[in-house]
Amino acid sequence: MTCRVPSEPPTEAPKRSRDAAATREALLTAGRVLFAERGYDRATLRDVGERAGVDPALIARYFGGKEGLYLAVFASEPQTDVAGGPEAIAESLLRRWDDHGPGPMTHAITRTELDDAVGERMRARLEERLVGPIVEQLRAAGVSDPRLRAELLVAALVGVGVVRSGGGLKELAAAPREQVLELLAPALRALVDTQD
Repeated sequence: MTCRVPSEPPTEAPKRSRDAAATREALLTAGRVLFAERGYDRATLRDVGERAGVDPALIARYFGGKEGLYLAVFASEPQTDVAGGPEAIAESLLRRWDDHGPGPMTHAITRTELDDAVGERMRARLEERLVGPIVEQLRAAGVSDPRLRAELLVAALVGVGVVRSGGGLKELAAAPREQVLELLAPALRALVDTQD
C-alpha cells in the first residue's frame, strides 16, 4: 500500500495590480513625446507602448487606435485662453512649444503626412479650441476680417514656434522667450487692431 501525501494546492501567480488611469496617462505622455519627435506617420504603436512600458495593444483598448491616441494627445493639451489678447495667446503657445516641442495642433496645419480623415479631425479641433474663439473675440470687438486675422495670428505663432523648435534660425532659436514675445507684440497687436 502506498501512502499518498496530499500535495499542496497549486499557487497562482500573483496578480499584477492594474491602474487604468496610470496606464492611460503613460500612453498619453509617450504619445505626446513620440508624435512631437517623429510626427504621426513615423510614431509607431509599438514605440508608444515600449516608451510607456505597457503592451501596445492597450492603445486600442484606451483610445481605439493610433488616431484616437493622437486626438487624445491634442485634447489633453492645455486650453489656450484667448481672452487675454494676442500677447497672452503668444505667451501660452510659445511656452508650450518651448517646453514640449510642436504637438498635434502644429502638425495639423503644417504637415501633409496626416491622412485626410485624421487631418480633418485635427483641423476641426484646432478650429474649436483656438481659431474659432479668436474669431469670435475679434468679431465681438468689431474687427474687420476676423477669420483672416485669426488665421494670420495662429500662422505667425506656429511659424515662430516651429522655427524655434527646429533651430533653423539660430538667433531666434536661442533668444529668450520673453524677448521674442516683446518683439512680436506690436505685430500681433496690429493683426487684431480695431482701427482700419
